[in-house]
Amino acid sequence: MNFYLKYVKYLSRKPLLLALLTLCVIIGGLPILQIRINNSPEDWNPKGSSQLIDKEEFIKHFGNDEMMFLYLTFPDSASDNYRLKLIQTVSNSIRNIYGFEDVFTRNNLSSIRESMGKKYTQKLEDVYFKSLNSNGEILFLKLRQNKDRDKNRPLVLDSLQKITNQIPINVKVDLTGPGVIFNEINRLSTLDSKYLLTTCFVLVLFLLWWRLKKISYLLICSFIVVLALWLAISLYGWLNISVNMITMIVPLLFIINFFSFAIHLVTKHTYDLEKYLHKKMSPIITSALTNIIGFGSLMLSKIRVIYEFGMLTSFGIIVGLFVILSIGTPLIVRYIGINERIEKQDWMNKLLDSYYKRLTPRISLFVVMIMILCIVVGIIIFPTIKIDTNSIGFMKPDNNVRLSEEYIDKNYGSVTTIDFMVEKKGEKEFEKPDWEKLSEVRKQLYTLPFVKNAYGYDLWRPLIVQLKSVDSVKAAQLSTNFLSIDKKHSRLAIAVPSGSVNEMQKMLENAQKEIKNKIAGTDLIIRPVGFLPIYIEQMNTIVNEMLESLFVAVVLILLVMSVFAGDFKIGIITTIISLFPLLGVVILMKCFAIPFDIATSVISSVVIGMIADDALHIIWSFKDKIYLNKENTTNIIFADCVRSIIHPCTATSIMFAIGFFVLAGSNILSIVDFGILSTTVIVFAWMSDFIFFPALLQLAYPTQRKNVQDLK
Repeated sequence: MNFYLKYVKYLSRKPLLLALLTLCVIIGGLPILQIRINNSPEDWNPKGSSQLIDKEEFIKHFGNDEMMFLYLTFPDSASDNYRLKLIQTVSNSIRNIYGFEDVFTRNNLSSIRESMGKKYTQKLEDVYFKSLNSNGEILFLKLRQNKDRDKNRPLVLDSLQKITNQIPINVKVDLTGPGVIFNEINRLSTLDSKYLLTTCFVLVLFLLWWRLKKISYLLICSFIVVLALWLAISLYGWLNISVNMITMIVPLLFIINFFSFAIHLVTKHTYDLEKYLHKKMSPIITSALTNIIGFGSLMLSKIRVIYEFGMLTSFGIIVGLFVILSIGTPLIVRYIGINERIEKQDWMNKLLDSYYKRLTPRISLFVVMIMILCIVVGIIIFPTIKIDTNSIGFMKPDNNVRLSEEYIDKNYGSVTTIDFMVEKKGEKEFEKPDWEKLSEVRKQLYTLPFVKNAYGYDLWRPLIVQLKSVDSVKAAQLSTNFLSIDKKHSRLAIAVPSGSVNEMQKMLENAQKEIKNKIAGTDLIIRPVGFLPIYIEQMNTIVNEMLESLFVAVVLILLVMSVFAGDFKIGIITTIISLFPLLGVVILMKCFAIPFDIATSVISSVVIGMIADDALHIIWSFKDKIYLNKENTTNIIFADCVRSIIHPCTATSIMFAIGFFVLAGSNILSIVDFGILSTTVIVFAWMSDFIFFPALLQLAYPTQRKNVQDLK
């Protein structure tokens, strides 16, 4: 502290040196210009996942596992010939787009009717193209295997859009598929990142003006925060991390954290530099540390985007705090005087003073029992909160992509494919009995109520065998969709309705159970592969890891609080105070049936450090006041210490709340839930710090004399 005191004193007298340091920060933040926006599905894959290995093996043998589904709804007056002719025209146009490897439609089957017979052709049509809506026609679009398909997908979709725009307006056009949905989520998150950050910054500036009422204070505070933001956000470029659905929240978190640090520094209470730094530095640094712990706990994740989110936020807080303390504090010391508003008595001070003075041990016990009851209820409810994710639920109900998926699901019965890889023990080639057994498996799967259709090589084998003698090239092309070139791997697939992760997982488990029973005693091995199994693993891994990160963060923050306070009792009290807001939100999630998903599961790790912010400033002020006051009891001392910090603490709480509430304007529903619930956590945290905290201290330290004895 002595070294920092000398540093601030010296630098506050050297404006040119301050300007030089500012220039260095600006130059150091130039990689901010290299920031890119990109959502890659590969970044969500769990590290070391066996399911990912299976997925890559499937792609190796059968090409890209990503399909798109184009559904056309014709008017009642459209004849079958008109429908087939339009389907053929659209198919030929799509085949000219390099991004698509194949287009499979009802029109493809018309060419085999003569050679294979009406009965066989009808069987294939029923499996693939039988729609619940008699006017509906579906086209299966297989994307070309491409290493950069995530980058090329928007271009492919744009080309596809140009083709569908040429379809007569009396034909309804709907498109869906995993890539379509992911591309839409990417578009929405990009749209969010363009205005949420600006909105948050502007709202926080209005808040600062309301609290500070001085242009000089506002400008200096804003300059410090912008400088810290510049260097912190440049970490995107330094670390080569792109902006995506998760990391787009990071700059907003920087804004509210850096403004929180700055507003505490701006609210000067004395011209004595040593007293000023003594009062401000420890709680600010400890507050930053708790945030770093909360964010840093996310780096335990095996999911790349979550790991990057934790790394960006934790390192960004360190970088931003360094800028604020190295440049911001000397600026404030040089240009800002005592902030008279922090001592001004207003309705908030008077209301809290009245509450604290009446806070007898009996009332304190009653207040604490209310808090404990909420915590107990939250702990009981916590395991019952649904853990689930639905990718379609990321989009709002009126979103066109969501409407298309729901429409196809309703009219066709399915828009999701579960692929299975079929092998033989000892890597042997398949024989005729194997195809007969696989036919039995496929038919058994088709009996499951949720299976729309089931198809595999056994279904196409009669046609392929006949084609070999006529057109061996075409037969080989058709065969590779279901049988690998080495003849040792086959593909079996079922189509199921779309749903949440839990619903999909249940369908997959039921299908696997039927398969296991049917192939018992044979040499066949059938395992789920492709997009859906890895998607289920991704979502479950993310949510489960978030809950583990919360436990790590709470334990570490308890230790930090205890060390900071120099009193393990206060450390425990502060941890309890910090848990109340989180468990209070758990109760709300249960009441409104909000599940833990990709966004809501990270709330705890993100806000746990922010929750502790006000408590840290209260503890520090409380420790100072208690040594100086030898006559009053705990509640009076608490009232006195809160009087000097209520304004900056309330301002930072409102700042946190504003920052998160801005997310309620997101185009992604999970981010909306995240914003609303995080805002609620901050509101509960303010109540916890200024209503429940003094009651707990009153019971733990009933007299001033005992306070002094225990805290020394």
